Amino acid sequence: MDNKTKKVKPYGLFSMTRHMVGIGAGKKPLHLILFIVLIIIMGLSNTAYTFVKQIFFDAVEGLVGGREQIGIVVVLGTVTSLFPVFIFLVSNLSAIVLQIFFKTAEGYMGKELNEKAARIDPLVYEDNRFLDQINKAYAGLQSVGNVVVSMLMILLNQSVYFISMAVYLFNVKPMLLFMFCVSFLPSVVGTVVRKRLYANLENQAAPYRRRYEYFEKCICSREYVKETRLWRSEGFFQRMFGSNLRECTRLSWQTAKHVRFIELGLRTLTLTGYVGTIIMLFYYLSKGEIGVGAFAAVFTSLDTLFSRMNELFDIQIGSIGNAFGPAQNFFAFLHLPERQGLYEGTLKREVTELKDVSFTYPGSDRPALEDINLTVHKGETLAIVGVNGSGKSTLTRLLTGLYLPTSGEMLIDGRNVGEIAPKALYRDVSAVFQRYQSYKMTVAENVRISDMEKGDPAVRDAMEKANFPMDSEKLTEGLETMLGKDFGGIDLSGGQWQRLAIARGLYRAHDMIILDEPTAAIDPLEEADIYRKFAEISADKTAFIVTHRLGSAQIADRIIVMDAGRIVDMGTHEELMQREGKYRKMYHAQAKWYV
Repeated sequence: MDNKTKKVKPYGLFSMTRHMVGIGAGKKPLHLILFIVLIIIMGLSNTAYTFVKQIFFDAVEGLVGGREQIGIVVVLGTVTSLFPVFIFLVSNLSAIVLQIFFKTAEGYMGKELNEKAARIDPLVYEDNRFLDQINKAYAGLQSVGNVVVSMLMILLNQSVYFISMAVYLFNVKPMLLFMFCVSFLPSVVGTVVRKRLYANLENQAAPYRRRYEYFEKCICSREYVKETRLWRSEGFFQRMFGSNLRECTRLSWQTAKHVRFIELGLRTLTLTGYVGTIIMLFYYLSKGEIGVGAFAAVFTSLDTLFSRMNELFDIQIGSIGNAFGPAQNFFAFLHLPERQGLYEGTLKREVTELKDVSFTYPGSDRPALEDINLTVHKGETLAIVGVNGSGKSTLTRLLTGLYLPTSGEMLIDGRNVGEIAPKALYRDVSAVFQRYQSYKMTVAENVRISDMEKGDPAVRDAMEKANFPMDSEKLTEGLETMLGKDFGGIDLSGGQWQRLAIARGLYRAHDMIILDEPTAAIDPLEEADIYRKFAEISADKTAFIVTHRLGSAQIADRIIVMDAGRIVDMGTHEELMQREGKYRKMYHAQAKWYV
């Protein structure tokens, strides 16, 4: 299992940027080009503004000394005054274009995340380490956008600004450039420290966040509200919610405190550089080494220069530092190993064989299945019986291909399941699981969701086979009746939801179907009718029935008896009743309740 949740090579800043920009270029190329042009113009315009101010101040000095004409000064003054308006317009336009680009790319990355979750081996959902990973991946989705936008601003806006300003300052006086570069160093150190601290915080906080989100759901969600109120367990869940939230908050506060103390010391050093630059300007002016225009231009631009530096390190690089850890979790999830299997052809499923198969769930030392040997021929109906925890449901998950054996081998038509691509393995397989889903969609959609490519109007037929009451007064809009009160629909009884789940399983085109205790909420008489219809439908198909009610197992060609993860007996109902085995004891134990 470790290979499913192991760490992959971390994604770097440029890899993240390339990934998101690639999506944006494919979906909104014109918006991306316009955004790049605008932020480059923004970077150059601030330096240009400083240069224009120098020319204007030199012209004003020339006007006072009688060396310059008033008309030229007025024109330069007008240009200087309009420059901030130009910068404001470009800034706001780029923000609008950025928003469109950002939302588009984020939407497609969310789609990537969902598609990846659908391709991951289903077994990893049994591993709490993976659940932490997927929680961190979804939390990191928006962080990717923050990282990439900040990275683009640094590469295309801030870099252009600081390089052009460096050239300008060097031309004014090389020592001014040196002094300003020294002022950068504390911010660089702070960025490195912040990045490491926040990446570590995300790894520590994720398990606590997942727990308090779950306990909050236990308190507030419709799924849990009835039992929570009945058992008066709100206090317990609130305590669990509070303790995990407090731990998450404590870790966040501890990290923030360390970051702030470090930044306080580094900001003091930056302030020293700012003051030193001003002193140096006055010194050069007094010595006549720079003119009034250069002095005034640099002096009035220092606030912008240091403000842009703070913006670079505190906002943009700071945002990268805060979001980089979560963003890496997003990409780490995208690069988790997937189920391998090169064969994508159609499986006839003439023979399915399990040879010395054992299976152990992640994090468990005890096998759920052990030394299973079973051969199933196409068209057979098999019932799987046994007490709770005997391995019945786990066996069906192996038979469907959802899980692969831990040891031994499972063959379909002589081909190992590990060599078969998941889409080929799941094709023409249907199931009704014990823990079926109640989808908050229309009645028809609840059935069609099992085979969206089928395009078959046989929804009513499947519902009739499942004994779903189509004439119910609840179904005010027939098959288009919305189910689930969350979206203004109606609710069904447990038995009705179960019949709908059975209809969903029957509706899907299949050569093999598994019914994993699908009739627990249905009375025995109606259950017998459903199984009778099921036997007729499955006459030429491979079918497995998992049931506690041994009377229903009699429709099977063979009955598999399981105990403690092993097959302890197998045969027809008559054969098993003639033996002094577990099946006979279980059958008589149930039969006495019907006498």
